Amino acid sequence: MTDVREEILRCAKDFEHCAQYFKIVTKRSKLESFVPNEAQKDVIRSLGHNDNLMMLKARQLGSTTGIAAYFFWKALFTPHTNVAVVAHTDEAVKKIFEIYRLFYDELPPFLKLETVRARENQLKFITGSSIRIGSASSQSFRGGTYQLIHASEYAFWGNMEETIASLFSTATETAKIVLESTANGMNEAYDMWSRDNGFTKLFLSWKMDRAYALDDASFSDPTEEELEYSYENKLDQRQLNWAIKTLRTKCANNWNIFNQEFPARPEDAFIQSGAPFFPMKFDVINSTPGYEEFQKPKKFGVYLMGVDTASGSPGGDYSAFMILDATQPKDIQMVASFYERIPPSLFSKHVLTAAKRYHALAVVETNSYGLSIHEYLQQEGYPSFYRTTSFDKVTNGWRNQLGFQTTVKTRPLLFSRLYEYVSRGWIRTTCPRFQSEANRLHYNGRGKVEASSGQHDDMIIATGLALMGLDQVDEIAEEVQKSYQPRSIREILEWEVHTGKLWKGDKEKDFASDGNFEIQSVLNSPS
Repeated sequence: MTDVREEILRCAKDFEHCAQYFKIVTKRSKLESFVPNEAQKDVIRSLGHNDNLMMLKARQLGSTTGIAAYFFWKALFTPHTNVAVVAHTDEAVKKIFEIYRLFYDELPPFLKLETVRARENQLKFITGSSIRIGSASSQSFRGGTYQLIHASEYAFWGNMEETIASLFSTATETAKIVLESTANGMNEAYDMWSRDNGFTKLFLSWKMDRAYALDDASFSDPTEEELEYSYENKLDQRQLNWAIKTLRTKCANNWNIFNQEFPARPEDAFIQSGAPFFPMKFDVINSTPGYEEFQKPKKFGVYLMGVDTASGSPGGDYSAFMILDATQPKDIQMVASFYERIPPSLFSKHVLTAAKRYHALAVVETNSYGLSIHEYLQQEGYPSFYRTTSFDKVTNGWRNQLGFQTTVKTRPLLFSRLYEYVSRGWIRTTCPRFQSEANRLHYNGRGKVEASSGQHDDMIIATGLALMGLDQVDEIAEEVQKSYQPRSIREILEWEVHTGKLWKGDKEKDFASDGNFEIQSVLNSPS
């Protein structure tokens, strides 16, 4: 009994000693003891010495877990200590609560205080201490008084300054307040970070995580810009390998995205408002509204069609579609486009006509007016649509969903792919409408990609939608090959040269001789 009492007292006085009893789920989904990494150690040290702490961080350093461990320890051993954790989304609320709940559930019996309330997103101990987690949009913290406050990803809160002020009003005079976030452009969070406001500033670089290093040198042969970045930030070879791979694969070779997600210095984190999205400027040729065709459909061509629909109001956005030849996925060509303020009912007919002409996979944004376009194509029997597969919690099964839903999660993916294909030269940007809009595309004050004031991005969106169809391009290519019906031996051999496969029919039976047909002429002709 004496040993247990001494252990409890030691845990109450020594956070590091007590933390060995905390359990976490690792990135590999394993239950392990909490062993603070370098970033978490820095966070915990700062919490011990500062009442007001403002953190700017790279992603996935575990700072939220580090704060949670320290606050949980305080609530566990300090009676009448109320903890408030405010997250930016309901999903984040659940994830953070699970961290606290796991800390409690996995405690050894001699440390596990009895709870008088253990309900969704809240723990309350018999000592009078409590832990409450809620979203920034909720009103659940009003009327309470808190000794420990954690504002998580506050840069992404709506009405950020007002919400923070409201949260501060619940703090006691001796409260410990932590504002923690990744960057979100040059918004109010940037202003708070930049000015002297009584908060101790703590920056957590991606370099603090030992996991951000690679032995794999397959992404060697760095560019001058990558070498300059390495020199400026004093990277070792393994860190450079990781940075190059992450920049090129996860950030579409976009330094703005990389620096915002994985800053090495505070000044890197904030994307400058007005910074252009694309790394080049286009020499734009004037274009007129309506349908424009750059290439006619060709045999065995694989076509993708992105459709962005507007209301058709005189001063509103344009309805637009872009058709791409994706026969060669790393040499994509713009073959036709449409751009006009037009009612959806009329636009749908233009979409159907062009889709049939190219036998294109239709990637239709179905958020709003686009839903009517999708329904019209289905009613007319058009067969080829982009689809996504998602898990339905109601039916407890997988379901297919036609069309493309633009959300906070899918929009960055669309722009990331667009940036990658344009910047790497994998798409021939020959459409003047696209070029014009591309020149006016930039990052706003919140780090979001948008058109300049008074300008439009409808053709940009249509092109991005078409590129999302690349996920299903192999299926489309196979359908094109299956649906092709040759009318002669010549066409059979053309098909074989193009596909690299043998025609399974009987050439002699199906077709008479072509007469003056020379096999060599087919083999030497372009596919």
